[in-house]
Amino acid sequence: MVITLSMIGFTRYTIDGMNLNVRCGILINKNIDINTITRITENNGFLSAPALSSDRIEVFYNRYDSVVISPKNKKLFAEHLKQINPIIVVES
Repeated sequence: MVITLSMIGFTRYTIDGMNLNVRCGILINKNIDINTITRITENNGFLSAPALSSDRIEVFYNRYDSVVISPKNKKLFAEHLKQINPIIVVES
């Protein structure tokens, strides 16, 4: 119960300069260099992820890494990342 409440209260995705920060409670704290992001796709799967909704996007970065998140406005969030790194491919 405490972990669940912690995840709901502290799930945040922020863009800070050249970094995408993904925080989910005390369990997940990732700082991703936006220049390493290659692709963003829609993801409606049920796998465990730092996302509070099943309406989410998957952000692929580095060579084999990805993170699934659920920003309030997926399109605007992806556009903001693409403004910083124009080579990001956004797939719907």
